[in-house]
Amino acid sequence: MERFEGVILRDKFGHRHKTLTADGDVRALSLNLKLGLKDPSDRHLRAAVDDIHPADLADAMRYLSDAEDLALFQRLTHVEAAEVLDEVDETTLKKLVRSTAPDILASILQHLPADEAADIISVLPSDQWELVLSRIREPEPLRTLLAYQPETAGGLMARGYVDVPLHATQQEAVEQFRTASNLEHIFYIYAFAVDGQLAGAVDLHTLLRAEPTALIADLIDKEVVRVPPEMDQEQVASIFNRYDLSALPVVDPANRMLGVITSDHIIDVVIQEAGEDVGHMSGTDAHELEMKSPTQIAMMRMPWILTTMFIELIAGFVVKKFDHTLAQVLLLASFMPIISAISGNTGLQSAAIIIRGLSTGHVQISDWKHAVKRQMATTVLIAAVCAICLGVIGALWYGKWTFGALVSVGMFASINITGAVGTTIPLLSKKLGFDPALTAGPFETAFQDVIGISIFLGMATVLMPYLK
Repeated sequence: MERFEGVILRDKFGHRHKTLTADGDVRALSLNLKLGLKDPSDRHLRAAVDDIHPADLADAMRYLSDAEDLALFQRLTHVEAAEVLDEVDETTLKKLVRSTAPDILASILQHLPADEAADIISVLPSDQWELVLSRIREPEPLRTLLAYQPETAGGLMARGYVDVPLHATQQEAVEQFRTASNLEHIFYIYAFAVDGQLAGAVDLHTLLRAEPTALIADLIDKEVVRVPPEMDQEQVASIFNRYDLSALPVVDPANRMLGVITSDHIIDVVIQEAGEDVGHMSGTDAHELEMKSPTQIAMMRMPWILTTMFIELIAGFVVKKFDHTLAQVLLLASFMPIISAISGNTGLQSAAIIIRGLSTGHVQISDWKHAVKRQMATTVLIAAVCAICLGVIGALWYGKWTFGALVSVGMFASINITGAVGTTIPLLSKKLGFDPALTAGPFETAFQDVIGISIFLGMATVLMPYLK
């Protein structure tokens, strides 16, 4: 149970144990909800909602119309409505929040921790925040959180933690923990010095094993990893992964504690960042999956689709330039898509590995030579195996070893070129301040189809006397 600064306790649906594991179950729940909404009494709807986890209820709302979503939301209790707001997708959240009166929304948000309530308020236009905040008891924690950008440590942190002075005893710290009502994280108790600076932390295992008269100053670990509120969420996730943390304090420039980031927030960040990277690499935006307007989706995807199209037009001009070569040896055309597909896949794999490494902190710009060396060593091995296999097939198919050698060298060169591009472009983009996931796709396509095919057909032209 949680609350922020003295507001109503959060239910968290703790008494409900039924969870839905299959999509068919969620669809069945959505049908029950539709039937329940048609019943003027709440009896059928209550039967459908009771014992259902809010995450499953939020999933089921994806199969309801906008009007049905709003009707269901309005018939939930404020506790249930709070949990559902914390689980629904961004588009549904905006729709529900912006359709709810400020006083009702404020009452609903009283059942959530400050950080989650702040996230929900932030979907409103900023000029409407005060309409809700003015109706919330003790809104200052929310104002503090809303002052930070959502994708920073300050935007991720929660205010629910326990801190005690260094001179406190084990017994006093346990009592402070026992009576705290706004806990977001329960694995550590933080200690502060007389000037308010964060002095260290003690985990509950150590705390509970200590004698009641033991001083907190003697129990704490003073080497606590901490971050400033302005740090980007990707860097925060990297720190969690590097040091195997379950919680991370956020401090101001004077080393005074502002809040704590917990592992559940970082799981959300990792999923979000991974989705964005995949979306960007395919020429889309990760948030488009939450949008319902085909026009908006098309407008976001169009620049990258057009970029790829014009790059492929250049590849078309390259093929046209070598049409005489292709006319003499038609089998070359059969191997071009194979070389293009394998080299392209290898390049995208290299780009994905580097982008993921940059996101998690395993790849550093300052140590780019090491990353390039490792990836290129891998790419050379892959290229060699693929080149030998395709070369043998080409020689047997065409009946001349020279054709097999041409195909083999073309495959080897194309894979290594796209591997090098897939490795270096994300690093260069990061160095120049661009999003590596945005730039990897178009550039990798350019080198894969334009340069790779040029090398392959150029070599075929040179070796034509030996292919006839």
